[in-house]
Amino acid sequence: MLLEELPPIQRFLNRVLALPIHMQNALFAEFMRRIADQSERARAAGTLDLGVETLRGEKIEQVSTEDLWTCPKSGAVTRIIGLEVTDPVYVLVAEEAISRNPDKLPMVNRASGRAALISARPMQMYDEDIVTLMRKAVRPNGSSYLEEARFESSAWEEIDRPEFAQIWEAEAASLPKTTTTKLYLLTGLLLPIWKDIPTTNERIYRVTPDGATAMIGRTLSEEGAASLRARFLVSNPQTPQEMLTAALGTTAPVDLGRGLTLTRRRVAGEMRLELGGADRGMIDGLNAKGS
Repeated sequence: MLLEELPPIQRFLNRVLALPIHMQNALFAEFMRRIADQSERARAAGTLDLGVETLRGEKIEQVSTEDLWTCPKSGAVTRIIGLEVTDPVYVLVAEEAISRNPDKLPMVNRASGRAALISARPMQMYDEDIVTLMRKAVRPNGSSYLEEARFESSAWEEIDRPEFAQIWEAEAASLPKTTTTKLYLLTGLLLPIWKDIPTTNERIYRVTPDGATAMIGRTLSEEGAASLRARFLVSNPQTPQEMLTAALGTTAPVDLGRGLTLTRRRVAGEMRLELGGADRGMIDGLNAKGS
């Protein structure tokens, strides 16, 4: 239906108010569930705008400080701060997980042997103009979303509660008691270089690392930090460290000399560096050195 063909909002609300109370409750419950799901997906993707957030953790350690750029007029410095945030891992017992997710079915993936509570029916998720059918999967270590096509072709199958509880508790017991996340904070003078900052994550945090002063900055992924280092710290790489920094910050090949190049690639979700232009003799030599 075209946008101009939709009824006015007043008419829509009047029709909602004319429904029986139990139908109104069901309608608004579904509406709030969809808002919560979309917000959760946006938070996981780093696109949920909450303004200035306070970064919290059981332990927040500042592990590195790098001067990225200095304003030639004011002398103000832009820095990349490396942080490690450690938090305890809270895992629900199976029965509590089931009670908190009444709309999900206890299932096991026969291929991996892992358990999850998965939505009994797919939901429509909107990403710009694209509508995708998704199911939410709740596991001992968190939640994620499965595209309906992937779910249908996977090895997930429904099981009874006793079997589910046994698999869930075994997996929960194997999880680490704490988790440590590495992130980077871009602090100091940001406005002059704002257009150069990667836009994959624009969350602003206020953080006070253990034993350090409070700071406010914009979060960066590891790849985003590498891209900024290559942009501002290495314009013409000459030393091995500069070449490595340049390679980590771009997907373009970096010339190492003697016909060799170093290129960053993502394979199966993992970043790796590939050496190009090496002949068999050089490869054998590198292997002999353990490279």
